[in-house]
Amino acid sequence: MKNISFVILNYKTYQEAIACVNSILTTQTFPNIQIIIVDNGSPNDSVKQLEQQFVCEERVHVVVSDENLGFAKGNNLGIKYAREHFQPDFIVVANSDIIFEQPDYCEKLIEIYNRKPYAILGGDIIDVSRKQHFNPVAQDRMYTVSYMYKQALVSEMKAWIYRLIRMLHLKKLVEDKVEQTTREVKGKDVTADSCIEEELENVLLHGCCIVFSKDFFCEFEGFWSETFLYAEEEIIYYLAMKKKMRIVYTPEIVCMHKEAITTKQLYRDYCDGKVFYYDNVAKSYWKFYKLMRIYEDE
Repeated sequence: MKNISFVILNYKTYQEAIACVNSILTTQTFPNIQIIIVDNGSPNDSVKQLEQQFVCEERVHVVVSDENLGFAKGNNLGIKYAREHFQPDFIVVANSDIIFEQPDYCEKLIEIYNRKPYAILGGDIIDVSRKQHFNPVAQDRMYTVSYMYKQALVSEMKAWIYRLIRMLHLKKLVEDKVEQTTREVKGKDVTADSCIEEELENVLLHGCCIVFSKDFFCEFEGFWSETFLYAEEEIIYYLAMKKKMRIVYTPEIVCMHKEAITTKQLYRDYCDGKVFYYDNVAKSYWKFYKLMRIYEDE
């Protein structure tokens, strides 16, 4: 029988992580699953709370990092633990604010792979209103060195714009702005207010819930580990496409994303949250840019 591992990364939001894990335990009919919760150096009592909550659940394993390793390295810690202890056929990497409601989610992973062997898989991801859809993030996106250079510069500029807004006490102008989820189609942003009903290949997937098959681990150990936060799914997409791996989006699997719970808890102030976001995006994009330069020069 196939073996499926879930890796859930937690930083200070143990209530969300508990809800995520319980959603897996109470909905999934597939018998052969393991859940690895990685506590990413939380300074609160997350580890204690998680260990107490699941002390009697043999399918749940809490892995503790002494420091905040960031998204890529934190998830890689859980991926490594899963591969060394359980040799899973599939690893589902999910943010702590993901809720699984589909009883045959695991069975579908196997069924889709048998029909169309994939290295990376992503499903329909809905928000709490069930009106916005996060996947696929982009179709037909071409990553070039010049594109990434511009993206890094734009992200730096946006971080400074929000610093300026904060300094000039103009937050009221932006705080009430309603932000809609968008997806990129042929280079243009469109409102993501409906599910993409067709199965698509080689599209950019959202990193909040992503599935890796054994095929992926023939080439990679996990996420590219040089970033701290943001752009991880873009880098994985770029590297997988370089290796001619199959990336699949399917509407057959669905989960719910509460969206940016950790960041919102850390930064109650709107502008502080935006500065944090764009600062880290810019840092990741500059590293991505350097990575691309290496690949393009080979």
